[in-house]
Amino acid sequence: MVHHLNSEYSVLNNAQNLTNVCYRIIPSSITSNGMFGEAKFIHFLKYSLPLLELQIGLICILNHTIHFFLKRFGITELVSQILTGIILGPTILGRFDFMRKVIFPHESQDLVFMLAYFGFILYVFITFAKLEVGKLLRTSRLVIFNGLGNVILPLFLGLGLTGLHRKKLKKLDEATNVAILQCFSTFSIIANVLEELKILNSEIGRLVLSSALVGDILGIALLSIVTPLMLKVPIQNVFIDIWAVVAFSIAAAFVFRPIMLWIIRKTPQGSHVDSAYIFVIMAVLFLSTAYFHYFHQYRSIASAILGFAVPAGPPLGSALVEKFETVTIKVFVPVGVVQAIMRTDLTLIFTNFLGMEFYQILGLLIFGSKFALSMLAALHSKIPLNDSFLYAAVMNCRGIVDIRMNLNARDIGLIGDGAYAFLTFGVFISSAFASIITKFYYDPSKKYGGYQARNIMSLKPKSHLRILSCIHKPDHVPSAISLLEAFHPTKDRPIDICVIHLIKLIGRATPVLTSHQMQGLITDPQSQNVVISFAQYQENKCDCIFVSTFTAMNKPKMMNEDISTLALDKLTSLILLPLHRQWSIHGQIQSEDQDIRIVNNKILEKAPCSVGIFFDRGKFGQPFSMAATPRPSLSICMIFLGGGDDREALSLSKRIVKDSRTHLTVIHLAHEGLDMEFNEDDDLIIDSWAIKDLIKNQTESLSNIDYKKKIVKDGPETALILHSIVDEYDLFLLGRRHDKKTPQILGLSEWIELSELGVIGDLLASDDLNTKAAVLVVQQQKQIRFGS
Repeated sequence: MVHHLNSEYSVLNNAQNLTNVCYRIIPSSITSNGMFGEAKFIHFLKYSLPLLELQIGLICILNHTIHFFLKRFGITELVSQILTGIILGPTILGRFDFMRKVIFPHESQDLVFMLAYFGFILYVFITFAKLEVGKLLRTSRLVIFNGLGNVILPLFLGLGLTGLHRKKLKKLDEATNVAILQCFSTFSIIANVLEELKILNSEIGRLVLSSALVGDILGIALLSIVTPLMLKVPIQNVFIDIWAVVAFSIAAAFVFRPIMLWIIRKTPQGSHVDSAYIFVIMAVLFLSTAYFHYFHQYRSIASAILGFAVPAGPPLGSALVEKFETVTIKVFVPVGVVQAIMRTDLTLIFTNFLGMEFYQILGLLIFGSKFALSMLAALHSKIPLNDSFLYAAVMNCRGIVDIRMNLNARDIGLIGDGAYAFLTFGVFISSAFASIITKFYYDPSKKYGGYQARNIMSLKPKSHLRILSCIHKPDHVPSAISLLEAFHPTKDRPIDICVIHLIKLIGRATPVLTSHQMQGLITDPQSQNVVISFAQYQENKCDCIFVSTFTAMNKPKMMNEDISTLALDKLTSLILLPLHRQWSIHGQIQSEDQDIRIVNNKILEKAPCSVGIFFDRGKFGQPFSMAATPRPSLSICMIFLGGGDDREALSLSKRIVKDSRTHLTVIHLAHEGLDMEFNEDDDLIIDSWAIKDLIKNQTESLSNIDYKKKIVKDGPETALILHSIVDEYDLFLLGRRHDKKTPQILGLSEWIELSELGVIGDLLASDDLNTKAAVLVVQQQKQIRFGS
């Protein structure tokens, strides 16, 4: 039987005079009797199902193995997928008969191609379903001009160069098609690249996304016009094909989207979307791709437009992403990319190097124009040179959408094998280039550099205390308010509280940071309890508390970006983080959230101010501010060993103790052989001054301070002292970092479980300690020195 090379436009094969290739296909050869039920192993692979399973398994294993080694260099997974296709394809292993005729025979490629294209449709749909359409309306003019310019300028220069050399070119139509195919940048590619490079939430990432989005809108419009012309559709049908896209876009905006909003309204708050709605949406998706195929358009345009119509985020957008993203990104996309790369022989670039001289010049011109335009736009926006270079590199990044478009153009005869190999190599180079530039040129910690002191010690006695409180779960709210109330806000010493509710990003392409002062509507029901609780707290303390609330939706590994950026913007002196571990009312560990722990560790590493990690084992109970009766007395113990973090904690404790209902006990654990009075070490001299100032306050002005100095030999003796006093106080306050050679903790650091709490904090969070006391561990701001 006659078997056509399958493609998006295989229906036009005969019109393009493509060569038909005959293969023998065995009817009903799907499943076998097993490997040992056949005479030979090769006979086992004559059946389509085990062969398909072998192909998918081989592709996934080789792809993930390559990426395991490359990811440490910042290389994206797309590069690993392309390398996998190069290895398995005719460039390397595909030259051997065993690979070409047994493992990847021609007659098996139809099934792999359909599976890959199925995944490609889902990939484009899911990526656009994450997109905030309203973000385009808030885009600056500069981004709009750059997004449009990144499509129009390369297209103009590419077609212009082709026109100038039209007499010298043997394949003018092919050269024109190559110029067109290189001019588009797609949002779906760049969004996933930024996410994988971990710069999605950076300032550069947001600018690139906005520019790519503008370019994508223009690209979809141009593709709907250019595609029928490239396919040489009769001119009277071209207008019909274009209007078919316009009609579908109108239907998506005024029919599909209202229906999806109706589905959201029909879904009870906090509930999952009915599966029947998901099935209907997916049916519409695949029917729309058939509709676009009928009107000679790229079916990926249907996926993009329908994805635009989906309201991003929960409940509908999140449901679609949760159901389809993992299998699409981890299985279908690698199979699709590898299958496409296996259709080309990259040695054609080098064996016919001189014959492809024009394509090389064309590629450099288009790449150079896009790079130069993007870099100039970034520099005009007063972005530093290194970051401008990064912006331009990512804007030139190409990916799976380009690979599929190039493959379709090759299969329907718009470009030849040599041009397809050149375009494939261009995708590989641009992806690797963007990855390497990001690895070596981008340092996200720079924008959080603490050149100015933002800590408790630097505050004047009656200055505002600015605190950023992080909330992950509703259970964190009562403890956070209790701790803030313990800081004793008054008219003379007010507290500015910035509350950020952190929600795991699901169903969106871009992170979202919402200010509930700027946008009074609580868009996410998960934030409702947090916002209302802190609003009530402010009402009860309206003369000394000023609260601003935010909701941040991001991936756990990038939540620290939102926290650090907000802390920097609000000039906060202290970031309060909840510990990832929670205790039950009986004092047993109830749950642990490793995502919260990831966020805490990243904040401790690169925070623009001081940081406090707080955990409540049940002693604090309900927030004081919510009680009708006056707040009860509070007993606080500050553990002082010495060092910057301990001095920061001591400064905070002295601010807290201004409240007469609070009693502070400072327990100074000193080594028996160390005399702070006469030691010449600068750090110890500062410690001595801090203790003397505390004693002076104790004797002259404040009677609710007790200072106790205890001599200890080593870590075990420190642990015994802590065990003996752990039930005497409501709150323990201590510094996080101490020198490992400090005699007071010698022997304890070897058994530390929670490094983010330090040695003493880890001891107070231990299962062996039967207490309900709350603990606040403080880390002083890591200030950056000029020239460091």
